[in-house]
Amino acid sequence: MASWRPALREPDPMRAAIYDYIRNRSPQVYLEGGGAARALGRTSVVMSDGGPLNLDLTLTPLDTSMVGTRTAIVFGISGHVADTAAGYEVQGKVVLDRQTLAFLSIDASPTLLNRRG
Repeated sequence: MASWRPALREPDPMRAAIYDYIRNRSPQVYLEGGGAARALGRTSVVMSDGGPLNLDLTLTPLDTSMVGTRTAIVFGISGHVADTAAGYEVQGKVVLDRQTLAFLSIDASPTLLNRRG
């Protein structure tokens, strides 16, 4: 049986901002229903280090699975983010508990696309 484990270290400011964006927007996409890819909406946020970050991600339902005794919904995450220095492509996966909409896992990794200046 799977068990929850705390993070081993704090995420970097960009990843933390991406995770907050996903946590705030993905449950609503599930509640609105549908099996197609859904844009989470473009937004700008301030990261914990004070820098700006522009986000534009899409959530795609992939599968349902069992995590322990709970039914979970697996979503794919894709899109782009940009700070003042560079643009990044984001790919990842989100797992939500179907009944409570609690996040069981989030993995969204930014990959450098281009650096400004």
